[in-house]
Amino acid sequence: MQRKSTLTKKLFLLVDKVFYRAQNHPKKLPKVMEGLTHIQDIPFEGENGCRLDLIFRPCGDVERLPVVFEIHGGGFSAGDKAYRIYHCAEIARRTGAMVVNVNHPLGPEETCPKPLQSLVRAFNWVVENAEKYGFDINKMLVTGDSSGAYYAAMLAMIPDHPDLQSVYGKMNGRFTSAVYLCGVFDIADSLKHRLPFGITTGVCIDVTGRKPNGLSDWEYYPYLSPIDFVTENHPPCLMIYAKKDFFARGQAETFLNKLKENGVVCVEYHSTRFLDNHGFVLNTNSRAAVRSREVLYDYLASFVHS
Repeated sequence: MQRKSTLTKKLFLLVDKVFYRAQNHPKKLPKVMEGLTHIQDIPFEGENGCRLDLIFRPCGDVERLPVVFEIHGGGFSAGDKAYRIYHCAEIARRTGAMVVNVNHPLGPEETCPKPLQSLVRAFNWVVENAEKYGFDINKMLVTGDSSGAYYAAMLAMIPDHPDLQSVYGKMNGRFTSAVYLCGVFDIADSLKHRLPFGITTGVCIDVTGRKPNGLSDWEYYPYLSPIDFVTENHPPCLMIYAKKDFFARGQAETFLNKLKENGVVCVEYHSTRFLDNHGFVLNTNSRAAVRSREVLYDYLASFVHS
C-alpha cells in the first residue's frame, strides 16, 4: 500500500534544503574533494534498489583501506547521501579511510524492517566486494547522525542477536567501532515525549507505518530499539550529542549508561547550549560544533591508524 507523505516528512525535506549549503558549501566542496576519488551511485541491491558512493584517497602502495560506513540522517523520512558528500570527503581526506556513503529506503513509503534490511545488504555488498575495491573488512566503523545513528546502532547489534537477524537479515561480518551523532536509541521512550505539531506521531508513522497507540502490539515492536540489545560485544564507540536536544533529549545519556554497564569502551562529547541542538555537529559552525567535528575526525583517524 502506498502511504501518503506525512507532515514530518515535508518538514525534514525542508530542513534538508535549509542546511544543504552548510553541509556542502559550493566554495569548500571542490577544495576538499581535491586528490580524492568519488565513485557514485553503485547499486548494491539491483539496478532498481538503493545505491552507495565510495570516497577515498588513492593509495597505490596500500592493498586494503579501513572502511567508514556513513548513514545519513533525516528523521527516517528524508535525507540523502548527497547531503553528506563534504562530510565523507573530510573523513577520507583526514584519515585515509575508504568512506562508504549509503542511501536507504525512506518512510512513510518504506517502513521497518525495510530500511535496515537494505543497510544489511549494503554491508554485505562491502564484504563481498572487498577484493575488487580494497576494503579492509576486519577494520570497519559504522557512523550516522540522527536517524542514521539509530540505524548505525542497530547494525552494531545485529551480529550478536539471531532474533534481529531473522527480521533484518544476517550480516556477513561485524563492525569493529561506531560513532553516533545525536541519535535516537530507545523508540519506546521517545514516544512518551510528545513533541508539538504532531511530530512524534508523524515520525512514528514514518518509522513503522503506524500511529503510537497500539504500537506495542505490532509484530516488529520488540525489535525496534537498539538499547534493548546492548551486550559486552558492542564495539568501542564515540557518542556526540546535545544535552538540550529537543528531538532526542536524554537518549544519548541513557544509551551511554547502558553501554558502560556492559563494559563497552565509550568516548563522549556534548554541548549544553540550547542553540547547539539536534544535528548541531554537521549543521552549524558554533564553537561546540567545530570542536565536536575535531573530536569526531580525531577519533576516526585513531581508528584508521590503530
